[in-house]
Amino acid sequence: MKNTHIKLIVSDVDGTLFESGNQVNSTTVKMVHDYQRSGGIFTLATGRLKKAIEPFIQQLHIRFPVIVYNGAQIVDSVTGEVLAAHTLDRELALKALDLLAHFPLDTIMHVNQVPYVRSHTPAVLEHMEKDGIACRCQENLTPLADKDPTKMLIIGDPFELKQFASELIVSAGYDFGPVYSDWNYLEILPAGASKGAALEQLVKLKGFAMEEVVAVGDERNDLSMIRAAGTGVAVANANEELKAAANRITQGPWNLGLEEILEEAIQSLKENDAG
Repeated sequence: MKNTHIKLIVSDVDGTLFESGNQVNSTTVKMVHDYQRSGGIFTLATGRLKKAIEPFIQQLHIRFPVIVYNGAQIVDSVTGEVLAAHTLDRELALKALDLLAHFPLDTIMHVNQVPYVRSHTPAVLEHMEKDGIACRCQENLTPLADKDPTKMLIIGDPFELKQFASELIVSAGYDFGPVYSDWNYLEILPAGASKGAALEQLVKLKGFAMEEVVAVGDERNDLSMIRAAGTGVAVANANEELKAAANRITQGPWNLGLEEILEEAIQSLKENDAG
């Protein structure tokens, strides 16, 4: 990568931009700024909604569109305009809600940038604290299926999640492509929505070549993005499936791994300018 002109670095948020705590390390912030001043572009691709990453957008001075909802939306980081969007199939959402009545799992349904839950359970409260968002309570989520939901996030035991996903595939009559964004997170996304597909669309929209793009991630929901980018990078703490798909694995975990990529990209841009 050192000899490649990298125009765009796309980073996952949780487990990549930082380890935990919703805080970006000051060194990471400085390196992102240095990369941008050197002529590079930095942006984020996350399962979160835009409101949940707004502090990072401001802190990192991101002016490029961001990929949110695991690729279900591409949003202008400055104006908030939704540049591209997918919505969840109504029938799939209804079947999922019916089936969830038989599982000890928590459900968060996102509609028009608002996350809805049946109640504020401990798992939901933990998610709210983690993402820095407030979930609106609505005992009956079924009517929301008629309002073009963006995604459903299911939280719970990994075994229960996999069992639920298997039964939902049978009930729906097709494989909806379950996405696991954390060890206890299952995401039901719109058809065709993924970080990788959104990255391809964004790169085409902005006129880049994919060879000029580096994508950095840590979890299974980053797989499509890692595979789509010219250089797909897994940080050292990444899921083993992601590591197997990546072009390279960083020596450092979390933001330390991201900083390795930033340092190389900055040096490459400086060498290109000197040449």
